[in-house]
Amino acid sequence: MKKVLLCMFGAMALSGCAATGNGQSPFSSLTTGIGEVFKSESDSAKFSNHISAGQVNEALVLALDEADYDEEQGTIDDQLWAMQVATIYRMQGDYDRSNQFFDLIEDVMYAEDTENMVESTGETITSSLTNDTYLDYEQAVYDSIMVNTYKAMNFTAAGDKVNARVEWNRSDDRQRRAADFFAARINEKKEAQEKAAEEEKAKAAEENSSTSDGANEQAEESVDKSLSEAEKILAKEGIDMSGWTAYDGYINPFSTFMHGLFFMLTAQDTADVGKAVDSFTRVSGITNTAVANETLSLAQNILSGDTQLKDVKNTWVIFEEGEMAKLDEFRIDLPVFLVSSNVNYVGMALPKLVEQPDHFGGFLVNGVSSEVVADMDKIIKAEFKEEFPMTLTREITRTIVKTVAQKQVNDNNAYLGFAAGILQAATTEADTRTWSILPKTFQGLMLENGGQTSIQIDSAGFAQPLSVDIDPNKNNIVYVKAINPMIAPSVEVISL
Repeated sequence: MKKVLLCMFGAMALSGCAATGNGQSPFSSLTTGIGEVFKSESDSAKFSNHISAGQVNEALVLALDEADYDEEQGTIDDQLWAMQVATIYRMQGDYDRSNQFFDLIEDVMYAEDTENMVESTGETITSSLTNDTYLDYEQAVYDSIMVNTYKAMNFTAAGDKVNARVEWNRSDDRQRRAADFFAARINEKKEAQEKAAEEEKAKAAEENSSTSDGANEQAEESVDKSLSEAEKILAKEGIDMSGWTAYDGYINPFSTFMHGLFFMLTAQDTADVGKAVDSFTRVSGITNTAVANETLSLAQNILSGDTQLKDVKNTWVIFEEGEMAKLDEFRIDLPVFLVSSNVNYVGMALPKLVEQPDHFGGFLVNGVSSEVVADMDKIIKAEFKEEFPMTLTREITRTIVKTVAQKQVNDNNAYLGFAAGILQAATTEADTRTWSILPKTFQGLMLENGGQTSIQIDSAGFAQPLSVDIDPNKNNIVYVKAINPMIAPSVEVISL
């Protein structure tokens, strides 16, 4: 509504239609900081606020509405919000409903992957005039891995080992192809962005040709100069991505560990145990954690015949804790070196990652400490780092095109230029969409049952320790999702 009102105000200004000469815009002081006016609470922020306050049902209602789920047609319109929905249903133990949404999400992901050139070009043109939020959400690599991982977890918890096996294989296949897929995707985007940047620079130069001699060259140089200054701006924002690195092969070690655990505990033949050994070997090499090393040793003993699976009575306790780093917006006035100061608003908005607090500080189970098997902040940072140069180039290019157009209007009519400045501010917005309910870390540990019928779980973030019943005569997976102290942890016990 705020945007609408200000745009209406801008339209009213058009009615004045008074001409002014070239030079400094008479309204530039009025629009100083106007970008901040358009920063309003987004639906993503509302969702996060519900989660922070422990209002899970309210968060679910909001996510369902934003996903635009059509129950009759069995369709969704927004895969990102559908992922939030599916995760909450999973947390609530509604595995059928959760997988129903994950199935729909996979359909949308497939459509995004196979989107034709006409559709893609249409979205790109729209976003070049507005911002990246006008593009359909395009799944990150970790999104697609986690969709299959959660589906596999749902089937495993529901006792559907046949479909669980299918999904664990799909999850593993996505992991295996992650490095190649990610590299290809980045290269493709880089090439497309470079081409788009060249086209936009040419367009800006052409549009600017009537304003002053020599302006073409300045417009063409502005993107490169702005990019060269970007690091200084990022440093002022405290953003240093130099230490952000991916896990080997861009894999998610949690998904790989759970893949191994399923195939070891439900092994139909030695090939299944071999799969488990391969998965645990990879996770052990990456994390060097006791839970990965000890589980690998166990799987190797089963594969060699030194240990019989039927004689193993262990419990693995898996923790999914906190919330993953979220994207937030920051606005900056420059670096855009324009051909003239005769504009009312020059600004751009970029995303930055903000880590969320650690509410729990680890977990104790019967006195044994958990270890981090996968750090989701590390995973999202690595992908963000790969994507950011393209995001920055796209935003700078878009800002220059909009500003050149604004200057042309302002040169001829100050009131129209003022309205154009407001419009530019209103359409300047960073894309901060993320699957925010994913955890901060996945942690785990392994215990021998030792005839016990329950385990005690404690954490600094719990109001009181949890007592969880287990089957002493089976292997158990105790899966705990703990988001924050305001939401009671959800606990699943899978006995295999």
